Amino acid sequence: MRVLKQRKMYEAQQETLYNQTFNLDQVAFAAEGLKDAKQTMTALQSANKELKGVMRTVNIDDIDRMQDEMMDLMDRSNEVQESLGRNYNVPDDIDEEDLLGELDALEADMGMETEPNAVPSYLQPDKETELEEEMTLPAAPTGQAAAAQPNWHSAPMEDELGLPAVPRASLRG
Repeated sequence: MRVLKQRKMYEAQQETLYNQTFNLDQVAFAAEGLKDAKQTMTALQSANKELKGVMRTVNIDDIDRMQDEMMDLMDRSNEVQESLGRNYNVPDDIDEEDLLGELDALEADMGMETEPNAVPSYLQPDKETELEEEMTLPAAPTGQAAAAQPNWHSAPMEDELGLPAVPRASLRG
C-alpha cells in the first residue's frame, strides 16, 4: 500500500513537472514570436520610409506619358514593318473566292495523282505522239539476223577516260 501511495505521489509530481515545462515552452514561444514581430515591424517601417522617399520622385503623370509614347512608338514600328513587308506582285483587288476555287482545283488534281501507280498529267504522253512512236519503231531481229547483230549490252558503256565507248563493229582499221 505504501508503494502505491508513493507511486501516486510520483505520478502527481511528474504531471506537475510536465505542466510547468509546457507552460515554460509556451512562454518561450510567445517571447520568440514577439521578437519576430518586432523585427518585422522594424523592417516594415524602414521599407515604408524608403517607399515614401521613392514615391516623392515618381510622378504618375510622367509614367502615363511614357506609356503613351511607348504605345505610339510601337504603332509606328508596326506601320514600318507592314510597309516593308508589302508584296509588289500581288494586286489589291484579288477575289478571295477565285483563289479558293483555284485551290480546290489543285487539291482535286493532287487527289487524282495520289492513286497508286498514277502518273501526273504533265508526265503523261500525248495520245497522238504515242501512236506515231508505236508506228515508227522497228521490229526486233529474229533468227540468224539476231545472231549477226553485235551484242551492245556486253560492250563497255565507257572507255578508260570515261567517254562513251565506240562500238567495235564501227571501228575500221
